[in-house]
Amino acid sequence: MRRRLSTAKVLVAGIVGALLVSMLLAPAASSVAPVPAAGVPTAPATSIDSADPVATPTSSAIGSPADPLAQALSRSRPIDLRADDPDLTVIAGLKRDSTALDIRATKASNPDEIEYRDFMSLSEAGQAYGASAATLKKLRSAAKRAGVRVQVDPSRLLARFTAPVSVWEKLYDSKVRVSQPTATYPYRVYSIVKDKQIAGAPAIFKGLVSEWAAIYIQYVASADVPGVDPQQKTDLQELAASAGSPLAWPTNTGTLPPGTCDAKVLRDKAVFAPAQIRKAYRSTSLSARGMRGAGTSLTVLSLGGGFAQADLDRAAACFGYKQPPVSIALGTGLAEPFVNATIETHLDLITVSSVMPEAETIRLVEVSEAQISIIDGLARSLNADGKGTDSPDVVSISYGMCESQLVPYMKPYLALSEDLLRMAALVGTSVIAAAGDYGSSMCGAQEALEVGPTVWYPASSPWATAVGGTRLEITAENTRANEVVWNDYPFVGGPAATPPTAAGGGGPSSIFARPWYQGGSTPAGPRAVPDVALLGAIRPGWPIVYGDQVFTVGGTSGGTPFLGANLALMAAQQSVNGYPGFGFVNPWLYKAAAKTPSPFYDVTIGANSVQMIGCCSAYAGYDMASGLGVPMMDALFKSIPYPAG
Repeated sequence: MRRRLSTAKVLVAGIVGALLVSMLLAPAASSVAPVPAAGVPTAPATSIDSADPVATPTSSAIGSPADPLAQALSRSRPIDLRADDPDLTVIAGLKRDSTALDIRATKASNPDEIEYRDFMSLSEAGQAYGASAATLKKLRSAAKRAGVRVQVDPSRLLARFTAPVSVWEKLYDSKVRVSQPTATYPYRVYSIVKDKQIAGAPAIFKGLVSEWAAIYIQYVASADVPGVDPQQKTDLQELAASAGSPLAWPTNTGTLPPGTCDAKVLRDKAVFAPAQIRKAYRSTSLSARGMRGAGTSLTVLSLGGGFAQADLDRAAACFGYKQPPVSIALGTGLAEPFVNATIETHLDLITVSSVMPEAETIRLVEVSEAQISIIDGLARSLNADGKGTDSPDVVSISYGMCESQLVPYMKPYLALSEDLLRMAALVGTSVIAAAGDYGSSMCGAQEALEVGPTVWYPASSPWATAVGGTRLEITAENTRANEVVWNDYPFVGGPAATPPTAAGGGGPSSIFARPWYQGGSTPAGPRAVPDVALLGAIRPGWPIVYGDQVFTVGGTSGGTPFLGANLALMAAQQSVNGYPGFGFVNPWLYKAAAKTPSPFYDVTIGANSVQMIGCCSAYAGYDMASGLGVPMMDALFKSIPYPAG
């Protein structure tokens, strides 16, 4: 059976999808994998024991010793070439001009610069700031001598190196090791280990590459659990049946739209309908102006999660919108789409579809479940047409990894990941990332007690827009009645809850300094997370269909694709009027928030602390519990800064 819903402990690992749903069952410190950031337990998570189902974020965590990839590496054995000599692909960063890229991306993102929204194609940006022609010539020559095939990404920030096991063993003078897939981690993992570490670049490529980890992760569909995970569905059912403790769960006080399907979770007022959320956040004003998805270009990035088309169709029929087609792009090591169906991917796709039902397609990039796969995922997300000439307006990422718990082979790739995010800004792509679902304790309870507030990456990147969480209350007319910081502590056990419990991610980064656009909003010091906030609460929460049933889920994985889809609507409308998309939106958002009236609803009540660590409370203006506040989509559209000229 596939991993159970992730729990707080999951974050101790690394990549986590921000999704909540199920329970507050006492988490067991077991495997960790990417968990979605705002919804229900979706990606593989840790095992859960427990009593009362409470909501726990469905974020995926990857990277700790408990991480399934780490476990796979630990049980690897030398490969037997008499039986097999398969091709293995290594993704490596190339020598590049990061400083110049940063300068140009900043100018393209700053509304006060003449180059604002002056974007390049991916291939043009690669030629300008990626590996030089001379470096690529030397690289290809070295690869030819070594018997290695090289595919240079259009960004020229990275390349994929492919060769049979026998060639790699000759280059390293070392045996390739392999671990076989399991029911909880359906990947065959190949690696080369030197001095008990994943090997770096072989001698022939040194000086030509920047980042290199000799690891290849191959998805094995036959080892995966096909379709809906019975355990995850059971957890969702338990959550739907729970009363909340010590306080009863709040309810949906709005009015369901006519024609909404009949489902127990809807009758119990335990979930919102998509149209109610859109009305509360004034997204319906965009559709009233003709923005319904035509011409949109949005990519959802999934680390390990597939979906069931029948459930997407059921959600569309239940809530009265047209389901757009989903096109799948496969990452390195995937010969076919994921056969599993995860809560996280369902939440992402259902949320996006409900906002932009007339989209020609929603692009889903599927990559393996590992921290290092964020590199492959970002690169493939930006290269929408496979030729380096077309990039999406928006990339939505509901996964993350604890800043302080990056695995050794991922740490060197952080610089490459940042350059990919800068490249996204330069090619006109907005990257929206979930801040996570464990409040200011995103790296787990123990680390919070030892070092204080913790956050996760890529939401903490100065080049990503981090989405935190709120609890939303609506009127009978489905407009906002009240909105506070999301913290489900009172409903999932209170003082008896196993920390950390469910709350919107937020706090200071331990890696990145405060970016220039936060200068007037946050104190001097580190990058502050989140940038904005949207619905994250578990009940009433975001609606999904899973295994042909309607459920409620919580997490920043709902607000992330929701914001992304609304930005995609706005970008498509800008295109109709002859303007490019937005690229990196944070400078625009912070500039708009400083004006009167602001396009944000200022959340001033609540805190996201789930342990006694003194962070973070809401107050007037920017705060690390709710960011700038909640974007009001129609007002945000009116605040768009235009390019010079």
